[in-house]
Amino acid sequence: MAFDAVLPAARPRARTFARGLTARVGLTLVVASSVAVRIVASAAHPVPRYFPDEYLYTAIARSLGATGRPLVRGASAHFPALLEPLLAAPLQALFPPDTAYRLTQAENAFLMSLAAVPIYLLARRLSLSTGYALACAVFAIAIPDLVYSSYTLADPVGYPLALAAIYVGVIAIDKPSRRAQLGFLALALLATFARVQYVVLPVAFIAAAILVDRRRMLRTQRLPLVLLALPLLGGLALGPSRVLGYYSSVAHLHVGGSLLHWAVVDMLLLTLTAGVVLVPGAVVAVARPRGRTETAFAACVVVFGACLLAEAALYASNGSNRFQERYLFALLPLLPIAFGLYMKHGRPARIPVALLAAALFLISVRVPISGYAEGLGMTDSPFLFAVTRLEQLVGTASGSLVVAVVAALGTAGAVAVSRRGGAPIAVGATIVFVAVTSFGAILNDSRNARDIRSTFLPTNVSWVDSLGLQDVTLVQTIGSPPERAAEQLYWNRSVSHEALLGDAQPTDVYPTQHIQIAKDGTLTGVGGNVLFQGFGATARFANATLVARAGSFSLWSAAGAPRLALLEQGRYSDSWLARNGRLTVWPDASGHTRGLLRFTLSLPSTAQAVTVRFGKAHYQVRPGRLTAITYTVDARGPLSLAFSSDQGSRLPDLRAVSVLSTPPTFTREGGSTAPATSVA
Repeated sequence: MAFDAVLPAARPRARTFARGLTARVGLTLVVASSVAVRIVASAAHPVPRYFPDEYLYTAIARSLGATGRPLVRGASAHFPALLEPLLAAPLQALFPPDTAYRLTQAENAFLMSLAAVPIYLLARRLSLSTGYALACAVFAIAIPDLVYSSYTLADPVGYPLALAAIYVGVIAIDKPSRRAQLGFLALALLATFARVQYVVLPVAFIAAAILVDRRRMLRTQRLPLVLLALPLLGGLALGPSRVLGYYSSVAHLHVGGSLLHWAVVDMLLLTLTAGVVLVPGAVVAVARPRGRTETAFAACVVVFGACLLAEAALYASNGSNRFQERYLFALLPLLPIAFGLYMKHGRPARIPVALLAAALFLISVRVPISGYAEGLGMTDSPFLFAVTRLEQLVGTASGSLVVAVVAALGTAGAVAVSRRGGAPIAVGATIVFVAVTSFGAILNDSRNARDIRSTFLPTNVSWVDSLGLQDVTLVQTIGSPPERAAEQLYWNRSVSHEALLGDAQPTDVYPTQHIQIAKDGTLTGVGGNVLFQGFGATARFANATLVARAGSFSLWSAAGAPRLALLEQGRYSDSWLARNGRLTVWPDASGHTRGLLRFTLSLPSTAQAVTVRFGKAHYQVRPGRLTAITYTVDARGPLSLAFSSDQGSRLPDLRAVSVLSTPPTFTREGGSTAPATSVA
C-alpha cells in the first residue's frame, strides 16, 4: 500500500524531469548546431574587411597580451569597450596572427550562439511553452546578423550579454531580490564593456521598474539605484569626452531633421529583417501587457528598443546615411517572444493589427529597398548583404520585387493569423525566412572577403613579419585607401608605426606622424624600415634596399632615415594618372639634379583624346597611340613638375583619372639611373 501511494506522486515528478531534460538537450543542440554552422561559415571569411574597427580591437588585444596595456601602435587607447580585446588577448599572445584570427572566429561563434540561452529562459519566464521557447531560441541564432561571428568585433560578445541582461532585468523587476539586481547590474556592465551602445540597458531597467512599481520603485530597487548613481555622478564629474574616449565624438553629434526620417527607415528595414508577419502582433502584445512579469518585459523592450533606435538614427543622420542594423539587431530575438504573448492572450486587437499591417505594407511600397542596399548602404546591415546577393543573381528590379512580395505576404499573414490562427506556420515561415537571409548574408560576406583576400593580399598575409624586419613604419600616401593599409597593419605585427605623406588619409583616429620631406628627399622622423603604400604614388629611394613587394606595397630597408630619389604623387599602381599630381626628383650628393627624365603617356583605344599639362607644356594624348616625353634636367635642388588635366574618365571604383603613364625613369648625368618602382 505504501508503494502504491508513492507511485502516483512520483510519475508527475518523473514527467517534469523528463520534460526539463528534453528541453535542456534541445537547447544544447540548438547552441551546438549554431556553433558548428558559424565556424564552417567563418572558414569562408579568410580576412577582416570591417575597418578600422576590426584592426583596433585586434591591435588592443595584441597589446594586452604582450604588455598588459591597451595600446594602438604604442599610443594609449582610451577605449571603453575592452571586453572583446580582453577575451582575445590570450589567443593573440599565444598564436601567430592567422591562427589567432581563426581561433577568435571560433570563440565568437560560441559566444554569439549562447544568445539562444537567455532568449529561451525569457520565453519560459513569460509562461510560453517549452517548444515555443526553443523556437524563439532558434530564431535568435538564425538571424543574418550572426554573420558577425566571423568578424573580430565586439558584437559577438555584446549580443548574448545584452539579451541576458534583459532576462535578468525582467526577473529583478518582477520579483526584486538582491541577487537578481546584482546579476542585472553585472550583465549590463559587461554588455556595455563589450559594446558601449548597451549603456542604455540601465535606462530601460529603471523605466520598467517605475512603470511596474510606481513610487514603490524607490524602495524595491534601492540597491541598483544607488549603485547606478555612483558611476553616473563620476561620469558627470569627469565629462563625457574623458569617459567615452574613442567614442567621445558622440557628444558632438547634431540632432537634425533627418533624425525622424532615419528612425522610420530603421524601423521599416528592421521589420523586413524580421520577416514582417510577427511584428504587428508583437507590437500589440507589448502595448497591452497582462500581469507584472509581462509589464516588466514590455517596458524593458520598448525603452531598450527606443534607445537603440535613437542611437542608430542619430548616427545615420550625422553622415553615415545608412541602415544601422548593427546597432539594432539585439531587438530581433525579442519579437517572437512578444508574438508568443500575443497568441497566449488569444489574438486580441484585430483591427489595430490590421491597421499596423496595412501601414507597414504602404511604407514598404513607398520606400525602395534597393536604394539602401547600394554601395556603402549595406555596410552595417547583414540583411542588406542578403538583398544585394539576391539582386546580383536576379537583377536589381527583380530583387526589389521579391522583397516587396515578402513584405506583402508578411502583412497579409499578420492579418490572417490575428483572425484565423496559423501561428505555428507564421513562426516557422519566419524562422525559414531569417535562415535564408542569413545564408544570403554569409554568401555575400564570404564572397567579398575572398575577393579582398585574392586582390589585395599576398599568399602569405604576414609577409612583412616573415621577412624578419622589426619596427617598420607604414607610409600612407595621398589617394591610397586606408582599408588597404589597415589590412597590412592587421596581419603584420612588425608594422608598428603609421606615417602620412602630405594629405594622405589615416587608417584610424589614433596618433599618426605627418612626414616632412627635406630638400634632399629625406623622410624626417622615419626609421630605417618603411612599408610604402604605392596605390596612389610611385616612389624610388636613393639609400634604401627594396626587400619585397606585395600588391601596392613595397618594403624598403635603410641604414638611417630613408631618402627619396623620385616621387610621383598621383600616379596609381595600375598606371593611371589622377587629374592632378606632382612628380619630384631630388638632387644627388652635390645638391644638383642633372639628367634625363623619361616616361610615356597613352590611352586605351576606346577612350577619348585627353590634353594633359606637365609644368608649362601641354600634351594631347590620343587613344591607341604612345606619347613619349623626355625632359633634360639641370637644376640646383630638387625638380618639381606638376601635372593636371581637365579631361579624362571615371573608373568603376570612382577614381577620376586622366591618362596612362609608364613609371618615370631619371638617368642622372654620368649614367646612374633612378627608375621609379611600380608596386602594382
